[in-house]
Amino acid sequence: MATTKSVRTVLAAVADPAASVQVSARKAVELAWLFGADVVLYHACYEPSLSGGAFFDSAHLAAARRDHVARATRALQALARSLAGSRIEISVRVEWQRAIPEAIARAATREGADIAVAEPRYRSTRRNRGLSRIDWEVARLCPVPLLLARTAAPYSRPKVLAAVDPGAHGLRVSSLDAGIVGMAAAVAAATSGSVRLVHCMRDPNLALAIRPAAKRREQQRVKTMMEHLARGAGLKPRDVRILDGDPVDELLETVTTEDADILVMGTIVRSPVRQLLIGSTTEQLMHVAPCDLLLVKPNSFRLAARGGSRN
Repeated sequence: MATTKSVRTVLAAVADPAASVQVSARKAVELAWLFGADVVLYHACYEPSLSGGAFFDSAHLAAARRDHVARATRALQALARSLAGSRIEISVRVEWQRAIPEAIARAATREGADIAVAEPRYRSTRRNRGLSRIDWEVARLCPVPLLLARTAAPYSRPKVLAAVDPGAHGLRVSSLDAGIVGMAAAVAAATSGSVRLVHCMRDPNLALAIRPAAKRREQQRVKTMMEHLARGAGLKPRDVRILDGDPVDELLETVTTEDADILVMGTIVRSPVRQLLIGSTTEQLMHVAPCDLLLVKPNSFRLAARGGSRN
């Protein structure tokens, strides 16, 4: 059964401590104030020109790296002072880390974060503007719910959509769906927002067409499970909606027509070669959804115990 999640620590993955606009930090402080939580401002810094590697390192480069970290720390401390409030404890962590996504994921674990906040580090090309490799890797590796915040604008009674997939686990509610609904309900409760559960049922290919009666039974089964999820998070049956069609198209249209502020989704599937990948629906919506994204992993997710490179 889904239950709303308590939040005690919020980790903000700050991309640039000296930037004039601080999306992740401001959004993290807002959530911490609403939840009564603490904030950790975290920055993993790396400058290739200061990394000598195994054979070309020197005392001069080591000193330059320390100076680089010190400047970033001072900038982050200044940001913390500008954001500090009477009810919020803000701490600062800066590390020299080459593998930035892994460093963020490990910081979330080490700091005991209940939610992490990051802003997309967009990468522009001649044809379009999309998420960077760091964005994808942070979404793939972060072991706690990850809020990808598009803007620093505060939430004002936000509309939260929780996309679940109860048809994928037979007759039982998955821990991932329970986590998605619980996190959506927690954020909505803290922000005085509203939650709607959505699921998209795509018809099979013509070669695998099913009888109308069987489809109706499946729709009823899915609806019953979604209502069970809703009740577990203190929601009503009217907060459940089943969509029909391509999941990406239908979810994007629902986000747009309902002017949703946050879309909550699961992120992880396991490939045949035992790699953790972002599911195709989530991957596509990460590119095009106009709202903030809250990405949730199953309870069984554990970050591999590899050490990130500091050089």
